Amino acid sequence: MKNQNNPFGYKVCYRENNSKDLIRYFITYTYRQAADLKKFYILYPPRSRIDNHKLNNPKWYIIPINRKEVEKGIWREVPF
Repeated sequence: MKNQNNPFGYKVCYRENNSKDLIRYFITYTYRQAADLKKFYILYPPRSRIDNHKLNNPKWYIIPINRKEVEKGIWREVPF
């Protein structure tokens, strides 16, 4: 468990098998919420929001939101 005291929030992202891009799936204010969502997504894998395909062996990550993302307006977007 890395930085659990981030004042800006956390992103729950995934990376599919054989892909180098991280895709943001959800954003939360607390690390505990992000960890709970990560456990839920591991147990019950969702489908891709882009084209509704079944995710191919996704690896889930919790990434802290930084100040630049907040200034660009990450919290004005839809959180999922």
